[in-house]
Amino acid sequence: MENYIAIVGNANNKITKYQDFAEEADANSHVSAHGGFVCAKPDGSLDYWVVDADKKTLTYDKTTYDSDVAAAAAVAYKSARAKEYDLISDQLDQLFHDMTNDKGDKSGDWYKAVAKVKSDNPKPE
Repeated sequence: MENYIAIVGNANNKITKYQDFAEEADANSHVSAHGGFVCAKPDGSLDYWVVDADKKTLTYDKTTYDSDVAAAAAVAYKSARAKEYDLISDQLDQLFHDMTNDKGDKSGDWYKAVAKVKSDNPKPE
């Protein structure tokens, strides 16, 4: 398992070029030949690693990760609902039949179908 990372290039606090190593000595040898610095590999995704070249550190930005996950979850219900709705032509046909049945209330098939999709995929509060 690679526990060390040789950071050879970075820009805007993000890694642009690196190599993983199982042994710290191997990472140090790589840096000796190619430049950069070595540090322990942090948890989480590379997308959320933050480089401080001056301090020669690499950290995991969990706050930004958590924020991105929350933002994605806040809108995930939209695609879940979209996949479950009937075709718009079928929905309009259901609505037409609901209205022509003198129901016109919340007991028709169209309302029940839409209410079920909304209930199965609630909008986050």
